[in-house]
Amino acid sequence: MDAYNGIMKRLFSWLYRHRYPYISLIAINISRKQLLHNLHEFMRIAPNGRVAPVLKSNAYGHGLIEVARILERERIKQVKTRRGGIPFFIIDSYFEAVTLRSNGIQTPLLIIGYTRPETIAQSRLKNVMFTITTIDTLKQITSYQSPIFDFRSRKISINLKIDTGMHRQGMLPGDIDQIDHFIDINPSIVIKGICSHFSDADNQDSSFTESQIHKWNKIVHHLTSEYSSIEYIHISNTDGHRFIKESHANLSRLGIGLYGLTDGGKFAPRLHLKPVMNMQTIITGIKKITRDDTVGYGNTFKAEKEMTIANIPVGYYEGIDRRLSNSGTILVGNERIPCPIVGRVSMNITTIDVSNVLKVSIGTPVTVISDNAQDKNSIIEMAQKCNTIPYEIAVKIPSHLKKVVVA
Repeated sequence: MDAYNGIMKRLFSWLYRHRYPYISLIAINISRKQLLHNLHEFMRIAPNGRVAPVLKSNAYGHGLIEVARILERERIKQVKTRRGGIPFFIIDSYFEAVTLRSNGIQTPLLIIGYTRPETIAQSRLKNVMFTITTIDTLKQITSYQSPIFDFRSRKISINLKIDTGMHRQGMLPGDIDQIDHFIDINPSIVIKGICSHFSDADNQDSSFTESQIHKWNKIVHHLTSEYSSIEYIHISNTDGHRFIKESHANLSRLGIGLYGLTDGGKFAPRLHLKPVMNMQTIITGIKKITRDDTVGYGNTFKAEKEMTIANIPVGYYEGIDRRLSNSGTILVGNERIPCPIVGRVSMNITTIDVSNVLKVSIGTPVTVISDNAQDKNSIIEMAQKCNTIPYEIAVKIPSHLKKVVVA
């Protein structure tokens, strides 16, 4: 049924495009080659070569369905060749699980975020695990299961999340002894995995992370001796790969590193990571301004000489952070000439200085976001300019913008 729904959705999409022909002004290109390159880099150091890709938040802005399809094909290849592998995809919400299944994605899923107990109890999605962070949720799952059904015949697969020091989500170590009671009274619940999360793995001072690992290793020993059903043991996120050898685990979770938006030099051996996404658009307007003319809302930019300025149809709604006003850079033309942003970034328009571009006209191609990490308009560089993290820049790219998978 899920595959059928996916086929019908693509058919209606095709019919819609042909009834209302339209070429988007903005294209998000997703590199299959670079995504898989990053995956394989982390598989080199992951426990048993097993990596669970994190696809939450629209695959960190890269396109949930597009990224899932690339990775599902890769997973099928890995199963055939018995190379390490992708045990499951990680998402944040039940909505994302439904979206993936509706688009024909068959890979097992782990929902890492909170799911209502009644949703867990009544779910009919196949091969989906739920993360449980409190004893109370275990209790509520049983209370929400319908008495009409014999819940012992339908298994609910869960991952227990343990709080080893982040103090955000997860059961405290002292809560673990209560688990037995709820598993005994509701045998439909199967503990398929245990997990925790590092809060400070990117810090050069590893003392706090080491304290988390110490707690985690003791908990792993206790729970795996109690529950033979535990198949997945994971604590390492992207930065946590630095601590693979010290942590008891048989797979790792890979989020920001999958998309090439972190420094590969912090790992041993060094990982050569490549950004996966670029954003392309065109020049939509050009004009000359003279000395003392101002540009944009608030007149925050004043020309010191005669200039040629141009508009592009991208603003903070499309993911160009407003903090890049009067400080960011865009690459113009096939020569990728750096052109500074002038004036404030608007909702759907950004103005740039193209005075140094010899041949520019309406329709000239523009690289808004570069997939070269060293370019000033790469996500990594934009985040530094905005005094934030690459996550924030990437996830703000709207899901409605067309994603094109390229080689």
